[in-house]
Amino acid sequence: MVFCDVYATLVLSSKNRMVNVVMPLPIFYLFFNFGAATDILAVICLKSEDGVIMLKLPKQELMSLISELRRLGFEVIAPTRSNETVRLAALSSPSDLETDYIRIINSPRDFLLPSREPLFRYRSTATVTSYGLKIRFPTVEGPCPVTIVPEYTPPKVKIAFFGIHPCMANSIRYLDKVMLSEPADPYYKARREDMFVAVLECEEGDQYCLCKTVESYKVPEGYADLMIRRGGDGFLVRSRSKRGDELLASLKRGEVAGKPKDLVPRLKEEYAFDRTDEAGIDERDASEYVGACTLCASCTVTCPTCYCSDIEDKFSLMDPSNVERSRVRMSCQRRCYSMIAGGTTFLNTKEARFKWRLKHKFPFSERAYQLVGCVGCGNCIAFCPARIDFRKFLGRRVA
Repeated sequence: MVFCDVYATLVLSSKNRMVNVVMPLPIFYLFFNFGAATDILAVICLKSEDGVIMLKLPKQELMSLISELRRLGFEVIAPTRSNETVRLAALSSPSDLETDYIRIINSPRDFLLPSREPLFRYRSTATVTSYGLKIRFPTVEGPCPVTIVPEYTPPKVKIAFFGIHPCMANSIRYLDKVMLSEPADPYYKARREDMFVAVLECEEGDQYCLCKTVESYKVPEGYADLMIRRGGDGFLVRSRSKRGDELLASLKRGEVAGKPKDLVPRLKEEYAFDRTDEAGIDERDASEYVGACTLCASCTVTCPTCYCSDIEDKFSLMDPSNVERSRVRMSCQRRCYSMIAGGTTFLNTKEARFKWRLKHKFPFSERAYQLVGCVGCGNCIAFCPARIDFRKFLGRRVA
């Protein structure tokens, strides 16, 4: 990233004197990448003709932003490393932040839409008799009287996602389209409100990434409060919201504004999709792709935009009238997903379920939300034990 019309303001120490120096951005990079004869005490800001663009921060000061978010009452969710796996988790310490990674095994969805979520409790008319469980059902005399007892309140936790990649920020955008469309889901909405997002831009991807194909390396307005980019031995941080401005102001480095160019990541493989319409998906033979499928459903478990769920009612034999209703995540790759009363299953083959998932990501989502449901993270390929690559089914490799 080089801007010929961008200038950096530095605070330098030379012969026991503090000197402010303004220099073109390419020279600024030489200071940080190759060292300088003088000691750089601080970087105030980077400026362009339009005003301040971004701040240069060492990792220690980047972690201080996490501390400030926690002080403001946010639960900070960020990438953490455990052995060779990187996953999003609540940070117990800012030093647990992992910034050198390509993919994470989970996603913001797991915090906004938990795999199991109690919705409410209610009192039924079930009773226990000497003959077993007796449940009164609706009759010709009228419906079964059920009293709904609102014993569950949506959580009031403030979530801050820190250091997620642009594809994951786009997954939040997709989930918003689904869950906040009228009528809005109150449980998702409660977690989504007052959420803070700091996006760590990607410089390169691996052989499974396809963010350039679906253009998810760009973060739309309203889905990032801070944009973070590696720069030399530190990080370039810029604000994209009022809350981002306020957070950076806590560093006492001045305001941040402006809009630099998007960072386009380098990918090891690039694909172009020929046909993602419903007819095109149905017409193609997918047998060679699904033959090795183990039905583990990891493609949907690790997908950041899969939101299908089932409803479960659970009660105790000690008190069968007290029922808890929960929303439980469901995968379209499981046989029971399309099963109805009587045991009839509509998606009864691996190929049918494979195509259904792709139709939901592309033509169905485009028709319902004017948005593609795939954000190009590549998790469904990377974490598939059979390495089933849907990119080859939908298109062709171009680079």
